[in-house]
Amino acid sequence: MRAADPLAGIGRGEAGTPPRVPRDAAGGISVDRSLGRVSRGPALAGVVTLTFVLLTGCSGDQARPTATASATAASARGCLPAGDPAASVHGGFGIGQTQVTFVDHSRPTGAAPDRNLAGKPDRTIPVVVSYPIIPAADAAPAAPAIAGAASAPGRFPLVVLSHGVTSDGTVAANVIAAPLVRQGYVVATPTFPLSSGPGGTIFDLPNQPADVSFVITSLSAWSTTAGTPLAGHLQASCLAIAGHSLGAATTLAAAYLSCCRDPRVKAVVSMAGVIAAFKGTFAGNPPTPLLILHGDQDQTVPLDKSAEMFRTLRGPRYFLTLRGAGHSTMFFEQAGQTLDQSVTAFLDAYLKGDFSALHALPGDVRRSGVATYQAAS
Repeated sequence: MRAADPLAGIGRGEAGTPPRVPRDAAGGISVDRSLGRVSRGPALAGVVTLTFVLLTGCSGDQARPTATASATAASARGCLPAGDPAASVHGGFGIGQTQVTFVDHSRPTGAAPDRNLAGKPDRTIPVVVSYPIIPAADAAPAAPAIAGAASAPGRFPLVVLSHGVTSDGTVAANVIAAPLVRQGYVVATPTFPLSSGPGGTIFDLPNQPADVSFVITSLSAWSTTAGTPLAGHLQASCLAIAGHSLGAATTLAAAYLSCCRDPRVKAVVSMAGVIAAFKGTFAGNPPTPLLILHGDQDQTVPLDKSAEMFRTLRGPRYFLTLRGAGHSTMFFEQAGQTLDQSVTAFLDAYLKGDFSALHALPGDVRRSGVATYQAAS
């Protein structure tokens, strides 16, 4: 167990809930700052209760119990190059890590007077990039990330993971992303300009989906640069986006909201999320596969918001309700293990073309007793 609570900064939405033993003690972060300037916010923060402008009038019929065979067939081969070793290796990786900062000069950052932050003509986004490496023979299964380590062989899918309000990309990398990296995914965790750190605000949400798209574009170019740890090892077109809380609202908008849809996205993961129609509509959303995870004891974002999402959006959808889990504790103990297993099974299916674990997931969930499972198309 780590002495400090590794979840600090994601948020403590459940009053009186003590920190739990993490399911992946990834250890502290050590980042390579040679590839770009870094502007880190504090990692420790609380959480505010989220309030969004919600889409409430578009719920559809009750979903059917299985996803379409056509969606499965369309993804059967995945999006990695044929014969690439990253497509067939599952688990056992260590974690390499670096940090790079991207600056979008085409969009401004608003002022935050309550935090003594002046407006800026651009948006500066530090990104922690965590990637699979071959671990040392004597490395512990949950060994800390190694700064600047050489990537494992192959080209790996990309997941852009968005943090919640008052959190940041460093916390998201070490608490949420680490188990996924060990399964063979590159995970990029940006720190958003105004929603991160103490005093972070939800009101910059309308700008964050474009931040996600900008990070995808920038990472795609950066990863082809000689000398970067991922040169020749990132299949950026094999792309999923994911998020927790406000980060899930950001992710859902970047995938499905008419103002902000990024057509490059092939799979979406929402953790304790909500659909927020701040501009445009979710009606007629592209049928990009979606995994929804939510704790039934969440006191910050009600479970009903994910149920609404499951009813409203179209396309292959999978919905796991984690029993006894709260807004933050969904990442720990048995709930965290089920979350990790589900996210990996979902991404293995829709990015790597391996549906075996996803097909086994309903039975695995039922036997665990930790969650309930629904699926629809």
